[in-house]
Amino acid sequence: NLFHLLADDGSYLLHSLYSDTGDILKLPLRIQEVTLVDILTATVIIGTIPATIYGLDDPLRRNAKNISDGTAGHLTAIGQGTTMGSLGVIYGWGLYSRNDEARHAVLTGVEGIGLSSLLTVGIKAAFGRKRPNAGEGPRAFFKSGQSFISGDTTPTFAAAATISEAFDYHWWAAVPAYSLAVMTGVGRMGKDAHWASDILGSALVGAGTTELLFYLHRQREKPTSLIILPMLPGQRAPGLSVGFNW
Repeated sequence: NLFHLLADDGSYLLHSLYSDTGDILKLPLRIQEVTLVDILTATVIIGTIPATIYGLDDPLRRNAKNISDGTAGHLTAIGQGTTMGSLGVIYGWGLYSRNDEARHAVLTGVEGIGLSSLLTVGIKAAFGRKRPNAGEGPRAFFKSGQSFISGDTTPTFAAAATISEAFDYHWWAAVPAYSLAVMTGVGRMGKDAHWASDILGSALVGAGTTELLFYLHRQREKPTSLIILPMLPGQRAPGLSVGFNW
């Protein structure tokens, strides 16, 4: 019944939090699994942030300032409300249809939203970037500011990654979800509260953290390579047979 499903989901979330914490702490030990393609991809993605700071932040800010204050507020509210509300709809549908995968995807997304939000607090404190409306330019870092990264936008990108995962990354789910996340960021830029590179950083942290959690969950769901079977009666000797695949 519904009570048992909710209880199971609570246990699933607690188990995930415990297991994910351990897996994240052990990630440095898995450095041998990183390929050259992974390194090059990460370099390109992360490298777009300083490139944006030096080349695009100022012109994009000038364009965003043409958005009225009211419209900017509506963009942020619609982006946040729709992405977060969609998670509730997907979870409700999972309860109604007894779809474990849909419910667990949302629970993982909630975990991703929480973790990425905590990271956002730490990144803000570490970089101390001034907001655009402070008038000190896009390179005003380490000045006790709160601009990099956007606390409003990070959760929407985490939610967008969750929606994409819940629907197997079909374009008709992923494109609207990420468009709404971008809409939230544009709204914050329209309020002159964030630079474009702040929004880009939020996208990397929000979506990246959530995708990492989904990856860890998939890894744990893989069958173990160690197989232990009892020796059946009539075989040469009683005992256990052990096999290991690599």
